[in-house]
Amino acid sequence: MFSQRILLAMVVLAALISSTAMAEMTIQASIETGKGFSQTGSIYVASTPAGASAILDGGAGSLLTPGTFTGVEPGMHVVKISRQGFFPRYANVKVTAGSTENVIVTLDPVSNPGGLSISSDPRGASLYVDDRYMGKTDQVVGNLAPGAHTVRITEAGYLAWEKSVTVTGGTITPVSARLDPEISPPTGDILVASAPPGAAVFINGDYRGSTTPDDLLDINDLSPGQYTLVVRKPGYLDFQTTVSVEPGGVLQVMAPLAGSNKGIASAEITSTPAGADVFINSAYAGVTPLSVNDVSPGNYTVEVRLDGYSPFSTSGNVMAGQDIRIFAALQPLPTQTPTRSTGPGTFSLLATVCLSGFLGIFVLKTRRKKD
Repeated sequence: MFSQRILLAMVVLAALISSTAMAEMTIQASIETGKGFSQTGSIYVASTPAGASAILDGGAGSLLTPGTFTGVEPGMHVVKISRQGFFPRYANVKVTAGSTENVIVTLDPVSNPGGLSISSDPRGASLYVDDRYMGKTDQVVGNLAPGAHTVRITEAGYLAWEKSVTVTGGTITPVSARLDPEISPPTGDILVASAPPGAAVFINGDYRGSTTPDDLLDINDLSPGQYTLVVRKPGYLDFQTTVSVEPGGVLQVMAPLAGSNKGIASAEITSTPAGADVFINSAYAGVTPLSVNDVSPGNYTVEVRLDGYSPFSTSGNVMAGQDIRIFAALQPLPTQTPTRSTGPGTFSLLATVCLSGFLGIFVLKTRRKKD
C-alpha cells in the first residue's frame, strides 16, 4: 500500500514537471516567433490600364501602377487611382501589421473629356494636375474627366499657386496663374560718421566706403543680424564695434577716432658720407644712418654735421601718420691754398737780412785794413 502511494506521487510529480517544461517551451516559442515581426503592412496597387497614378492618403505616398506602398501603419487608408482620360477610382483599405493588401481596379474611360489651357506669369513654371507632374507652363492638358481638378504651379523664388478648377466635358477651360514673389525679410541701414572725417569703413571685413565732412556714409540693404563695424584712418587708432541691424531699421554710428601714440611710423635719416652727427631741434639725436621712432606731430629742424663738410639743415611740419625719409648729401669744405704776403712783416724781414749782410761786409773790410 505504501509502495503504491509512493508510485502515485512520483507519477504526479513527473506530470507536473512535464507540464512546466511544456509551458516554458510554449513561452519561448512565442518569444522566438515574435522576433522580427513587422509592425507595419503593405498595399499592392494595380490598374487597367497600367501606368495610372496612385496617391496614398492624399499625398503621403505616390507611385505608378503597378506598385506597392510599404511601411504602411495598421488601420484604414485611402488610395486614389487616376489616369488622364479615365475617371478616377478610390479604394478604402484596412491594413494589418505584417500583411499585404491588394487593390486592383479597372478604370473607366471618359466618354466626353474636357481639358485645361494653363498659363502662368512667369512662364516655364512646374505644372501639376491632381498631384501629377505635367511639365512646364504654358500648355494645354486634355483628356480630363469632367468635374473638379486641382491645379498647382510652382517656381523657385515664388509662392506656390494652387486652385481647384472645374472641367466641362467637350470644352477647354482657360486657367491663368500669376505667381507672387517670395517676400524677403526687410533689410536695414547703418549711417556712419567719424571725427575726423575721411576714414575708411569696413563691415565684417568688407570695405563699404569712407566718411565725409558733409554727410553720413549710408550702408544699406543689410540683412537683419549682427555685424562688426571698423572705422580706420592712418595715424589714428581703429574704432571697432558690434552693431545689430533690425528689419527696416536705421542705425547711426558716430566713430570718434583717438590719435595714435605714434606720430610717424619711422624717420630714416642717412647721409653721404655716413657717420655724421644728427641734431633734431638743436638736440643731439645720434649718428647717421639713424632711425627715429615715436615722433609726435609738429615742426622740426634736422641738422646733419660732419667735420670737413658743410652742414646740412632742413625744416618741416610732421603730420600724424607720415613716414619720413631724409638724405643729406654733405659737400666738402673748400681747400685753403697758402699765398705769399708782401705786407710790412715781409719787408721788415727782408730789411733785417740785408742789414745783417751789409754789417758783415763792413766788419770784414775793417779787419783787412788793420792787417
